Amino acid sequence: KIIFVAPAYFSPKEAVVSTQSTGGTIEAMFTQLLTTAAALLLLGGHVHADTITSAYLVDGNTSGVSWGTVMVGVKTHNSSVFGMVCDDYMNVTTADFLCKAAGFEYGLYEWSNNRISQHNISKEAWNELGGRFALDNLKCPPGVKTLEDCLYVTPGTHNCRYDEGVVLKCMGVKLLKRDGVPGSRGTVLFHGLINGSRSSGLVGAGGVDNKTAEALCNMAGYKYQVGYDFTKNIYRDYKLNCDTIQRWNVSVIAEDLNCLPNSTVVTKCSASAASEDSDIDNALWLSCSNDGDQFWELTNITLAQNTPGNHNDGDLRTGGSRGTVLVTMRNTYTGKERRGLTRYINSPYTPSSICDMNGYTKKNPIYRIAGQISDYSNAKMSCGFIIKNEMKFVLSYLDCPGYYQKLSGCSFTVADEGYSPGNDNALWIGCY
Repeated sequence: KIIFVAPAYFSPKEAVVSTQSTGGTIEAMFTQLLTTAAALLLLGGHVHADTITSAYLVDGNTSGVSWGTVMVGVKTHNSSVFGMVCDDYMNVTTADFLCKAAGFEYGLYEWSNNRISQHNISKEAWNELGGRFALDNLKCPPGVKTLEDCLYVTPGTHNCRYDEGVVLKCMGVKLLKRDGVPGSRGTVLFHGLINGSRSSGLVGAGGVDNKTAEALCNMAGYKYQVGYDFTKNIYRDYKLNCDTIQRWNVSVIAEDLNCLPNSTVVTKCSASAASEDSDIDNALWLSCSNDGDQFWELTNITLAQNTPGNHNDGDLRTGGSRGTVLVTMRNTYTGKERRGLTRYINSPYTPSSICDMNGYTKKNPIYRIAGQISDYSNAKMSCGFIIKNEMKFVLSYLDCPGYYQKLSGCSFTVADEGYSPGNDNALWIGCY
């Protein structure tokens, strides 16, 4: 009985066995076994299964997009490697597998490489990520689920140049802000099938209803739809800007988009072809959340200050005539409460209303960015207090449209996770 244990990667050239000994039957059988096993290993039948541990797309220096150079991490039995995928032997089924590995369950729209695509990773970003190729000669059959079912050479070995990195455009919905940065809100970029035809571009906001907006949020990977609008009504930092639209050469591809309720698949949508006068200013803008942003309500807005060096929660003084604006809000869906900062807004209406809420009727109060107020004035929330108590921005926008508005009359935008325009840019008000 012969038990053969092979290394993870084995070449027939390494299967060098002497056949000069007598009794050649066993030796010949053993040689054949070595050669066959080695061939199987070379074709992807690895004894130790390799796995893709991470995969995402990068456009320029921006990661998390639906159109860009694919970067993958591969773990072998004794090492790990991270880098691009070379386009040698690349085909539609392989690119489809890579899209799904990157989290796009609807798969591939189309693929190309760094040489011809405008949506490739920059050389600078690639070098910062190690400047390597993780996979070469990758070829996967239709319907493949794991890397071990594909053919490829030893991870990390290649004969490729930067230009040969694979660029994927994956089916799905992305929300893009200024410069094409993805987020939970932004201009809707749609890659998918509309009326049976492949379509990629922007979608007109006209005709979109609440269920379609909800479905698009689900397709973008979010649980809740917060709101939708025409891009022309949205502040410039929260939508795809004109320069990026021109550089990408994208346009409005469809109007009257209609998706079935609770759809999570782009193929469940129908639309009319965009007319010749379809205007990018009327493209669809969408805001989504996994935190139920639409369920948040303001419960209190007050002015807060502390004496520098006194950083316990009990050292914070609120309700006075001056201080950093402190917002408290509650999620009516989950019951969760949040307390934190809001960004400075250049309007007298909001400060006037906040003063009135705190018992100070002042039509034109003083309002500043917190950084303009002295640290030792005892008139604001100090840097030490903010850091120790992990105070974050809970709102990126607050607007009370008129003097002496009540809390319920103010509109606001819940800040994205990690949002921070800098603590010095928090809103400070003096009601005098």
